[in-house]
Amino acid sequence: MPLRMRLQIVSTLLLATATVSWAAHRPSSHWMEFALFLVAVLVSTGFKVALPRGDGTMSLNFPFILLAIVQLSPLQLLLLSAISVIAQCRVRVKKIFSFIQIVFNVANTMLAATAAYLTYTFLMRQGVALASALSIASISYFFWSTTTVASIIAASSKERTYKLWKSEFPWYLPFYMVGAVLAAAAHWTTVHYGWANFVLLVPMVYTVYRAYTAQIARMKEREQHLAETEALHMRTIEALAMAIEAKDQNTHDHLFRVRNYVQEVAKAMNLSTDEIKALHTAAFLHDIGKLAVPEHIINKPGKLTPEEFEKIKIHPGVGADILDRVRFPYPVVPIVRSHHEWWNGAGYPDGLKGEDIPIGARILTVVDCFDALVSDRPYRKAIPGDEAFAIVQKEAGTQFDPAVVKVFGELYTKFEKPAEIAAANSFSALNTEVEVERGLAPGAGFAIEYNPAAVAPTADSAATLDMLALATAEAEAIGDMTRSFGSKLHINEELTVIAARMRRIIGFDSAALYVVRAEELILQFIDGANTCSFSSEPIQFGQGISGWVAQSGKPIVNGNACVEPNYHSRNRRSDDLHAALSIPLRLVDDHIFAVLTLYSAREDSFHRDHLRALEVMAPELALAITDGLHRTPQAPSATPTSPAHTADSPFQTALEYLTA
Repeated sequence: MPLRMRLQIVSTLLLATATVSWAAHRPSSHWMEFALFLVAVLVSTGFKVALPRGDGTMSLNFPFILLAIVQLSPLQLLLLSAISVIAQCRVRVKKIFSFIQIVFNVANTMLAATAAYLTYTFLMRQGVALASALSIASISYFFWSTTTVASIIAASSKERTYKLWKSEFPWYLPFYMVGAVLAAAAHWTTVHYGWANFVLLVPMVYTVYRAYTAQIARMKEREQHLAETEALHMRTIEALAMAIEAKDQNTHDHLFRVRNYVQEVAKAMNLSTDEIKALHTAAFLHDIGKLAVPEHIINKPGKLTPEEFEKIKIHPGVGADILDRVRFPYPVVPIVRSHHEWWNGAGYPDGLKGEDIPIGARILTVVDCFDALVSDRPYRKAIPGDEAFAIVQKEAGTQFDPAVVKVFGELYTKFEKPAEIAAANSFSALNTEVEVERGLAPGAGFAIEYNPAAVAPTADSAATLDMLALATAEAEAIGDMTRSFGSKLHINEELTVIAARMRRIIGFDSAALYVVRAEELILQFIDGANTCSFSSEPIQFGQGISGWVAQSGKPIVNGNACVEPNYHSRNRRSDDLHAALSIPLRLVDDHIFAVLTLYSAREDSFHRDHLRALEVMAPELALAITDGLHRTPQAPSATPTSPAHTADSPFQTALEYLTA
């Protein structure tokens, strides 16, 4: 037991003993009346109501204590108070009180009753009306009894007395005021109709008890509903966190460790309840905007390019936009939006500086960075906690709030183990490797797969080998052609020859070359049937077949040609294009500079062997095309076979990019 608690208990007992000694020297009479009071108090002790906050209950015998202040002697008042407390500690209790608890409660109640008695007698001598004097006396009783109890609880839980009292005890006050009104009414009845009529206070107290019980029951139902709603809210938040984890496999344990760290830092910095709740939620959801970032960027096992970093930088704003629609009752959105802002203003997305950054975001930024450093990531291994904090501390005043870094430095070693335990006991990581046996086929059917290694050598597998050998020979021929012709052939002529050579291996009706400009694809060349159905409008990354290949860097076999944004079918003609085979073309540094797409009027006309043949030729095709672009400083005028070669053709733009 803390020393502070022991001292308070001892001082309360000594003061109560002195009060009893004082009351014993005051005259006492009407012991028969005292006996009736005692019976009424014991009967009403069973009228207990649950308090609006916490698990405590309150007995409704308090009006009899107030009436005893008016009609009984101080000694009888103290005896009645002591017996009522003992009865309350034994009748309809949720847990058994210890001996020291009972003794302290008895002494504290006797002191509160004495304070109320002295207040009442002083006010009556000043000519204050009885009802007003009893009301003020009840307030005196309330403050004395609740502040001492709050002080004891605060001493045991190491909380501040006022904060504890403010959160738990003001709910008691209305009952004390009602008790004062009932006591005044009962006293008026005894004065006019005889002292025995005070027993009428029992049905009055019972009526209040029933009304108060019903009201408290409704309040409890509403509180339970709010608690269930908040629990549902938190489960929804955890589900969203799992959605983030499904995209970024590195975030599962990270989210739970960050949540525990930020809570402790927030408490140490005395943040409000709403700020702590907001930070708790933001710790789970601060990376939800990464759902809009391509997975290959998030999980890239290396440094990001400037273009990839631009994609990453959208996630705080996108996350804020997503969560803004949730309308949290506490400020989650500003934390999520600003968790990559820097103390010196060099962060993103808004360039906030210093204390303009929400305090929750400043805390989350420090914790998020620290935990990222001590965790394995695709681009590096984890480092020890002390080294990680040294890095964080070095950035205090530049990237991080120095005050937050200081508090975190005092706490992170203490809560490192609990954070790990919390992460380990969190919900299980999503299993994305599950195999589903049911389901016949997607609505559009399956792509045609052909794996020569899976079957015995046959004429078909021999044909595959012949196709690959021919593709290799054609690739060498394309290289020789480029080197021998040099600047004699225009890029359009060169691409026409290349298309003719590819057609010997892969049957297609049209071939298109798209050059990458920023995040658009520009049609540089079109050859074959149906060329008039293609327009020169740019294709955005991710749109259609060619846009998807440019964005993902992966080839596609038998894509639906009708979904190309720049292809316009003409009334379902027989020569409409239906299938497409598309691959990315890369520079030496693996950067995609163009997309080559072959189209066919026959559905599912391409298969994996065609892709393999095209991939064999791809390196020489890329070299030939880049050489051709270098030799062509500007675009020629439009021709019937090359509708994309207009005055605003991007040949010059591509050349500038390739020579930059």
